[in-house]
Amino acid sequence: MTKTTANLRFRLPGQWYRIDPNADDEALVHARIDEIVRDAVGVADDAAVIRRRMRDGLRDAATAARAASAEVLLLCREVAPGVPTPISLSVHAPITITPSIGTSAEQVMRAFELSLPHTSEPDLDSAQRIELADALVLRQHVITPQQIEEGGESIVQNRLDARYWYTVPDAKQVTLVHMTSPLGEIPHAMLRFFDAIVAASSWAVAEAGVERR
Repeated sequence: MTKTTANLRFRLPGQWYRIDPNADDEALVHARIDEIVRDAVGVADDAAVIRRRMRDGLRDAATAARAASAEVLLLCREVAPGVPTPISLSVHAPITITPSIGTSAEQVMRAFELSLPHTSEPDLDSAQRIELADALVLRQHVITPQQIEEGGESIVQNRLDARYWYTVPDAKQVTLVHMTSPLGEIPHAMLRFFDAIVAASSWAVAEAGVERR
């Protein structure tokens, strides 16, 4: 399955759902997430905890995407048949980097990296470059403990957030792709999977919002 948004194309394994995080009615977004969770996990009583964790994680992702004015939010149902995998992927509008002395990927990324210490961007120590055929990408990631109430008890669940900043070809711009998952207990495996999604992505000429199969 191939998704195209803002001319950035992803080849996503498994089954993914698309949500408009900027929908006027937030209740519709929540209803859509509940539908996704039921479809992915089922309605059996013994799956209630898994449903709750997945629902809360996806709602947090939708809320964050809405607050950040994401253009699109993609939610993973499963990466392989019978393997539910709660992941969200949001794509954001490009931002212009100034000053920049040119539009090459190296020039734009260098200017962006120099600007980061002067911004509120978190997790600068985790920054790592990824080189694509048509762009440079800077990855930042963080693991955040989340307290969840279950059965009258509180448990801590780790959430993984990864932010990928892509240089835009022939422009003094970068685009943010944000991936997150409540599977923060296995961060190295999830980051490898996120990186694989990025490695398979590319800039395309197709119009934004087009979906191809």
